Amino acid sequence: MTRPQLADRTGLSKVTVNAVVQELQDLQLVTLTGGTPQALGRTPQLVTLHPALGQAAGLDLQPGRVRYHLATLGGQTVTQGEAAVTGDLNAALAGLLGRLSAQGPLCSAVFGVPAPVDHQGRIAEPNALPELHSDGLRDDLSAAGTAVLFENDANLAALAVSSRCPEYRFLAVLLERQTGTGLGLLLDGDLYRGAGGRAGEVGRSPWPVPAGHDAVEQLPAAQRSAATAFALATLAYSLDLQHIVIGGAAAGPTLLHLTTPLLPAGVQAVVDPTCGDLVRDGAVIRAVEAGRAAILARLDAVDRRERESHVA
Repeated sequence: MTRPQLADRTGLSKVTVNAVVQELQDLQLVTLTGGTPQALGRTPQLVTLHPALGQAAGLDLQPGRVRYHLATLGGQTVTQGEAAVTGDLNAALAGLLGRLSAQGPLCSAVFGVPAPVDHQGRIAEPNALPELHSDGLRDDLSAAGTAVLFENDANLAALAVSSRCPEYRFLAVLLERQTGTGLGLLLDGDLYRGAGGRAGEVGRSPWPVPAGHDAVEQLPAAQRSAATAFALATLAYSLDLQHIVIGGAAAGPTLLHLTTPLLPAGVQAVVDPTCGDLVRDGAVIRAVEAGRAAILARLDAVDRRERESHVA
């Protein structure tokens, strides 16, 4: 955001905004970067958080590999990529984050996991990545000053889609991956995780078979697609959804073909094959938010101490 935009947004005068920005620059809290060139006049500079404040990492965990995205707290990409993971998963992740933090202090890290995550950020069952020892990883990274969060991968995909398309306020994002089938839900723009973090576990839903019932994700491919299509349509009706995004499935076009005729009028369904990007990007969005919140908490603490010292 430029200084004129800050003045418009806050209602402060441009003189006041310029003075505040200069003070924040002197404290190395913000920096000025090049903005979008204008047809006339000087190019306005963007006010962004100073790189020295730290960086944020979003990671998408799947068996045998991790995709990562490192960004500044201003949201600019520093690096992104994919790494194979062998042996001890916690040690491999700590090593990867250690290499990433060599480019600057790591304020926050968000891990997308193939498991439900409850309201307290605890990984629940069914967990398709049992080799991850989340408490130990959180303790080790927190001791180094990094805020750590875990989130369900489908939920992160839904957050990424919402960031790209903020008009999608009643949204379901389906992920079919090697670790199972899950659904991220946004209802009126807010992530819905249910009482225990298991909302959207459509892959675990029972489906009738001659011998009784099986979980949807355990069905043969053709039957699984049909069952998933009916599950999506049922959710579209019962939750009054507006948009459905099908991600990560090789059978995505087939599933879209089966689902579309079952949907209520006006509900849009599309296929997005970049599920790994969605999870990773949703993770870095959450990580940037967490890093900014940590910086604001530190500033509030400093401000309180200064006011208390003046009172004393």
